[in-house]
Amino acid sequence: MNRTAAILILILVFLVPTYRANAQSNVVFDRMMIEIWPEYDRPDVLVIYRITLDASTTLPAQVSLTLPREAGTPYNVAMQDLDGLLYNQPYNTEVLDDSQKITFTTSAAGLQIEYYDPRLTKDGADRQFTYAFDSEYPINNLSISVQQPINATNMQILPSFGAGAVKEDGLTYYTNDIGKVGSGTHLSVQVSYTKTDDQLSVGLQPVQPSQPLSASSNNPTSAVDLLPWILGGIGVVLLGGGIIWFVLTRNRIAAAGTARRRHRSIAEPRRIEPVEVAAIYCHQCGKRASSGDVFCRTCGTRLRP
Repeated sequence: MNRTAAILILILVFLVPTYRANAQSNVVFDRMMIEIWPEYDRPDVLVIYRITLDASTTLPAQVSLTLPREAGTPYNVAMQDLDGLLYNQPYNTEVLDDSQKITFTTSAAGLQIEYYDPRLTKDGADRQFTYAFDSEYPINNLSISVQQPINATNMQILPSFGAGAVKEDGLTYYTNDIGKVGSGTHLSVQVSYTKTDDQLSVGLQPVQPSQPLSASSNNPTSAVDLLPWILGGIGVVLLGGGIIWFVLTRNRIAAAGTARRRHRSIAEPRRIEPVEVAAIYCHQCGKRASSGDVFCRTCGTRLRP
């Protein structure tokens, strides 16, 4: 290895960590909505992060988020593409003492992360949950929304989120528009309510938390997943058409052959085999006469029949 090549390798070794640090440090969240849904479709608390990266963030960007260790594997880590649909986002997990950090590289500005937090405490009909958040990036517009479970009463949120609003799904939501926060900001939300049954809120509405698309997902409304059925239908139509074409073609050939035979039998006259006629000789001179002669061509005697 010559000296020039060694210098280039050393430059690359120093530049790669610097590039990664810059890619990590320039990440800014333009909007982040944190949704807290206790007892939605599981007896746990569903937490949803809806994130939009700021236009100043260079894509692709590396993003890291800290989740509770008790949450285990996230239910959903997805990016929102230009078509508005969610697609699975591969990620790496680093388990810490009391938390876990997921890290991924996204090429889209829209992100959605969902996980279930099992730390909802129940004491008879009394329910309580504490949510903690530490911002790892600057956020221009941060909002937190809490969904009131179905049949829940005495809903209390600290700090206060004000009066709740009933949305189209029939559930009440309490929203706190916090606004701009810097990286390293710590927030805590305490939720408590009374609920005398274990009915889940998802039973009130036909929708469920969004599930991202992937190459192996089985969504019957997706054109990609319908492709085998479409191709199968086309194959059946082509096969049926081929059978019909074969039958019709065979019938036409058979009909044409019958017509040819019929035409030949009508057009061609019946062949009549020649009948040999006995030779005629003149009884006077003995010379042979030709067919149709009445008189002998030699002696003129009238020929006998």
